[in-house]
Amino acid sequence: MLRLILQNSTHSGQQLYLDPQKTNWFLLGRGEESVLRFVETSVSTRHAIISTEGGDFFLLDQDSTNGTFLNGARVTTARLKTGDVIELGHFGPRLQVIIEESLAQADHLSGAETSPQFDDTARARAAQTVQWTLRDAAQTLGMYNPHHDSGEIPPPIGVAGLAMLCAVLGVIVLALTVLNFGLSVSIIAGLTAFIPAAIYLGIFLWLDRYDPEPFRTLAFAFAWGASVAILISGVFNEIFKHNFDDFLTGVVSAPLIEEGSKGAGVLLIALMFKRDFDSVLDGIVYAGVVALGFATMENVSYYGDSLMKGGAGDLAGTFIVRGILSPFSHVLFTCMTGIGCGIARETYNQNLKFAAPLIGYAAAMFLHALWNMLASFSVGLFWMGYLLLEVPLFIAFICLIVYLIRREARILRQTLSAEVEKGLIAPERLDVVISLFRRSAWVLSAFGNRQLFNARRQYLRSVAKLGLCHWHNSRAIEAKGDTGSFSVIPQLRAEVFKLGQEI
Repeated sequence: MLRLILQNSTHSGQQLYLDPQKTNWFLLGRGEESVLRFVETSVSTRHAIISTEGGDFFLLDQDSTNGTFLNGARVTTARLKTGDVIELGHFGPRLQVIIEESLAQADHLSGAETSPQFDDTARARAAQTVQWTLRDAAQTLGMYNPHHDSGEIPPPIGVAGLAMLCAVLGVIVLALTVLNFGLSVSIIAGLTAFIPAAIYLGIFLWLDRYDPEPFRTLAFAFAWGASVAILISGVFNEIFKHNFDDFLTGVVSAPLIEEGSKGAGVLLIALMFKRDFDSVLDGIVYAGVVALGFATMENVSYYGDSLMKGGAGDLAGTFIVRGILSPFSHVLFTCMTGIGCGIARETYNQNLKFAAPLIGYAAAMFLHALWNMLASFSVGLFWMGYLLLEVPLFIAFICLIVYLIRREARILRQTLSAEVEKGLIAPERLDVVISLFRRSAWVLSAFGNRQLFNARRQYLRSVAKLGLCHWHNSRAIEAKGDTGSFSVIPQLRAEVFKLGQEI
């Protein structure tokens, strides 16, 4: 148990207790949800959180105006030990830290450690306040919004610049398509390419059920593939084709440039949207969406060319080959890079963190070159390679996705078991959370009641995010590293508690 003794301020001499058997955290600040309300101007409304995790106690600053200090040094996240002094803002309230084994020990402390101003009645009131902090904070805290967990709003300049880049290059790609095929052919080719793409995108979104990625990040991934990657690849491939033959362009330039431009989009998401990019499965989802955007715009070109040269018959044949028999080709290639980025996101091995994306990129180029090489041979050899090599590779890829989904379910059950024991999550709700089919049925059963429908969707997302944050935190502790997921855990607990009352 942790005990805080206030050394100054209007509450000088009073004490606060954090008993892990009753609650995992409480808030310090001037707001009503705080365990003890301060009046000092140096203290923010939501200044800092004291939290427990894995038997240790932590101090987490909540973006306070005047900062949170531990032993004179400003901190954002820090592990606490007996004798530490917390200061809320410069020359603000100071709290001495004492970590005890149990509440019973607090009753036997010497008079120098226990303030006479904090009698048994005040202690009971403080314990009750700590116990009810979670309920009060859940109603008003609002520090975590799962719809805006990609970054700050308005978005950083870098994100806004990339969005503008995608928009500009997208307009250029569309303009070139219309100039090349004409408006009517471009519309037909576009519909033929984009309608199946919506179906394939829906499959990806269904697979990513436990921790659905934010719409704007997925939209950026698709836009990157359909604009930036497609334009860069088109320019460099044309230059290469002008100097070499089609075969070398297919097996050298296309794999190198196309997988590089698509992989760059996946890497950017991994670096700029870290809170959305949690695991290998996320790497597959984002890489698949980038590749889907690329393949869709590439298919517009193929479909338009077939329609102009051979009419509807040629268009149907091209659609069967590219839209039905091999829509997975670009997805399979680029997902190798996504797997590499996902491994880099999960590991604390610095060598592997650097090498995994490069190995994934190399695998993507190899598969892409192999596919293009098969397409350059005779029809018989192509179909032999397709049936004996490409299809088994795709089946193995599907098996990998199924394994990763089941792995994520096991992680959530393991990491959320403590929250079930503490009563934050009901056991039957945890069973719903980790079941792909039951969670969908649970949400759909509220269809028609918009408030309940949205509350259940948000609840599933917040619970899954809480479990993944616990996982990242436990792995960081094992690796003696650090993770931003820890500071989100108290916020997610409040979110889950609040939504649990609404569902």
